[in-house]
Amino acid sequence: MKCVLLYSLLIGLLLCCSCGSNKKAAVDDFYTEKGEWDSARLPLVKPYEAIIVNKEAGWGMNLVGVDGDTGFFHIKKATVVNGVILVYYENDLLHGETVWKAWYVVIPAKKIEKGFSTHKQYTDYLDSIHIPKETPLHDIEAIADYYEYHDTIDWKEIH
Repeated sequence: MKCVLLYSLLIGLLLCCSCGSNKKAAVDDFYTEKGEWDSARLPLVKPYEAIIVNKEAGWGMNLVGVDGDTGFFHIKKATVVNGVILVYYENDLLHGETVWKAWYVVIPAKKIEKGFSTHKQYTDYLDSIHIPKETPLHDIEAIADYYEYHDTIDWKEIH
C-alpha cells in the first residue's frame, strides 16, 4: 500500500513539474551551429552566413549569384532586419571591380542580392524597400562576440 501511495505521489509530482515547464520552440540547427574546428560562422538568414577562415581575409559571405557576384570578404558591419540582410564591407570586389567600400542587401525570401558601391545608392534602395535609411549596422566582431555566448543571434540585443 505504501509503495502504491509513494508511486502515485511521485507520478503526480512529475506531472506537476512538467506541466509548468517553459518549452522553447525548436530552432533550426542552421541558427545554432557555431562552425568547424578551423573556421567560425555567424548565421544571418538561412542559407546565408558570415564565415571566417583566417584573419587576413576577415569575415566573408557567399552569395547565390543573383546579382552576378558569388561573395565577398572583409565584412566590417552587418545586421538583419525583418529577414533582410544588410552588410557593409571594404577592399574587395563588387560586380568584378575592386571597391574601397560597398554595401549589400540580401532578401532571401525574394531571392534578391543587390550590391552598391555608394552609400547613396544603398540608402535609396533601403528607402525603396521601406527599411529606414540609417538602420544601424553592428560591428562584425561585436556580432561574433555576442554569438559566442548565446545559442542564437538576437539582432536587437547586440551592442
